[in-house]
Amino acid sequence: MKQFKLFSLMLLIILFASCSGGNGPEKVSEKFMKAIYTANFDEAKSLCTEDSKQTIDFIAAFAAQKVDEMKKSDVKFEVTNVEISEDGNSAEVLGVIKGSLDLESGSAIESKEEKVQLKKVDDKWLVENKLK
Repeated sequence: MKQFKLFSLMLLIILFASCSGGNGPEKVSEKFMKAIYTANFDEAKSLCTEDSKQTIDFIAAFAAQKVDEMKKSDVKFEVTNVEISEDGNSAEVLGVIKGSLDLESGSAIESKEEKVQLKKVDDKWLVENKLK
C-alpha cells in the first residue's frame, strides 16, 4: 500500500510538471521569438492571434532578402520578466533575444531586449502583435 501511495504521488508530480510550462506565456513567447528571428513565419503565425497574422506577413515581406541568413541563426530568447493581468487573460513577457540578425546591416546582434504581448484565447496563450 505504501508503494502504491508513493507511485501515485510521483505520477501526480509528473502530471503537474508536464502541464504547467508547456503552453504558458513564457514558453509561447520563447517559441514565437525564435520562430520570427529564424524566419519560420508559419510557426510564428500558429502562435499568434488571427488579427496578428498580418503583422507576420509584413515582417516576412520585409525580411525576404535575408531569410537564408536568418534560418542559420542560433537564436535564443531568455525571459527576464512576466506580468499576467489580474483577470489572467493577458500577459506581457520581457526578455532578451540573443544571436539574431540585424536585417538592415546583415550583422549579428549579440543581444536585444524584446517585449511580447499575449492574450488567452480558448484557454491557450497566443501572441498579440498588431500593426499600428
